[in-house]
Amino acid sequence: DSLGPPRKIKSRGPKYRRASVAIIIRVRPDHNRYPQYNTSRHPPTIQPSSQKHPHPPQLRPIQAIENPESLDEFFGQAWVRTGVPEVLFIERATRKTDRWSGHVALPGGKREEGDEDDQETAARETLEEIGLDLSDLTQFRCLGALDDRELWTSFGRVFLMVLSPFVYIQLSPSTPQLKPQPDEVASVHWQPLSLFLDRLETPQWTPMTINLSSKLTPRLSRTFLRGLFGTMSLHSIEMPYKPEFALRTQLEKSVSHLPPGSESGSSSPIATSTVIIDYEAEWDPDHRPLKLWGLTLQMMADLLELKDGPIQLDIRQKVWDSKRMRKRLDAGFLPGFSQTDMHFWVRALLKFHSWQGTEK
Repeated sequence: DSLGPPRKIKSRGPKYRRASVAIIIRVRPDHNRYPQYNTSRHPPTIQPSSQKHPHPPQLRPIQAIENPESLDEFFGQAWVRTGVPEVLFIERATRKTDRWSGHVALPGGKREEGDEDDQETAARETLEEIGLDLSDLTQFRCLGALDDRELWTSFGRVFLMVLSPFVYIQLSPSTPQLKPQPDEVASVHWQPLSLFLDRLETPQWTPMTINLSSKLTPRLSRTFLRGLFGTMSLHSIEMPYKPEFALRTQLEKSVSHLPPGSESGSSSPIATSTVIIDYEAEWDPDHRPLKLWGLTLQMMADLLELKDGPIQLDIRQKVWDSKRMRKRLDAGFLPGFSQTDMHFWVRALLKFHSWQGTEK
């Protein structure tokens, strides 16, 4: 209801200097009411003998509306009202040519000449990366879009692209099987929205440290300037490692026959690596946590900023609550610095911009 017309930004170059991402939300049916939809791969909890049920729990079938005419009809269903809302994140594959290699991100990518608009870019890239067809109206529905963002690098000196985030809702209780692209995606994770909303009361941030000298100077002078500029810390949210799938590398040995008369003999074993998709990946709590930070965290803050309804400028309390949520969730505007003078001057600069009315 709060997703109004987004703020659109014209690209500074050709139309391919644009990109789109998809924020995909699903409602996972409650495991206690509908255990057949339990996708957890944790070992079952052993109950005391006094609490054991003599018979297995009866499965409740979900009579889901296949193609709801309105969102009110969708949210009025019993399995939706008692379900758990989750949002989809991907862990990008590790590649040297990727600026965001290994980061937690939303599915999406750059616009191509064949795309009619930014929304088609988000749907096409999502289908290519993880195999979800967002254009299937029986499975997904676009709720709207968030404001466009301009992406810059080198501390605002080089323009990269305009990014358009689109919000989708999954209409069915079961998610279609994912078909990931190994070259772009390492794993997919459904995380509950409560992971973000809980931080409104008790924020638990983890610092993401960036070495400023590596972004400012040539390699030879980094050692000197590291002590001058120090490091910059951005807030991040740690997400548990609960993949829907994971990509694993499997080594295989094969025998290749060499031409007669070669010194090494007639044949020799050669080890080859094959990337396979593990759909039964372990939900390992001891695995290194995934860090959500930067641009993706800011887009999630934009989404959660709407949870209390549209902001009315004549109601001071709603404006205050919205700014409080952004301050707690979106730490991208307030980085921290290890050097006291850097910390002071950057905060003073940000404060000056807010006095000029350009905080957004």
